Amino acid sequence: MDPEVRRQQILEAAIRLIGQLGYHGFTVQKLAQQCGLTNGGLLHYFGSKEQLLVSILEERDRREAEIIPADVEFQQATSGEAEYSRASVLRMFRAIVARSIAQPELLRLLIVLQSEALSREHPAHDYFLRREGMVLAEFANVLTGHVENPRGAARRILALMGGLEQQWLRADQAFDLAAECDEAFALVLPATAAPEPTGDCHAL
Repeated sequence: MDPEVRRQQILEAAIRLIGQLGYHGFTVQKLAQQCGLTNGGLLHYFGSKEQLLVSILEERDRREAEIIPADVEFQQATSGEAEYSRASVLRMFRAIVARSIAQPELLRLLIVLQSEALSREHPAHDYFLRREGMVLAEFANVLTGHVENPRGAARRILALMGGLEQQWLRADQAFDLAAECDEAFALVLPATAAPEPTGDCHAL
């Protein structure tokens, strides 16, 4: 088999296994058995258990090259200090949720690893610390001008997403995650009293 194809198969199996057992719960031997390899055969591709974890996180970053999906269309705000319209900000958050819904196995893996990586000794601790900082900065940037405390609102949005995603996975995806997130976003980013102009011109 082509080495790169085989390597990708191992990564996919590792994403599922670590999502079920956690980083500390899975073993190289169990993963090797699932892939039809010996321990040495699996480590030929990744070198060590720690390097396998790094490769998984790099794969996550490859799939999500940007925090904000590239196909989100932003509209400039028409007034105030905000750079983007409220509709654009909500569209961005919805696109991030849609991306999570499309890849539940990767979402499960990340949630499990994030919990484990609260320990400073965990090999992914620094990764998640950096990633969270980047996400909060991006969220705060687009929320500026819409709320009094953009950084605090960014934390609340991130917490709402994470909490609802966990409930969604725990319930075996039994409810509409996108709809629940929409309602949660509206609590943090309420509509303004006066709607933004749509661009249509009407004579007064």
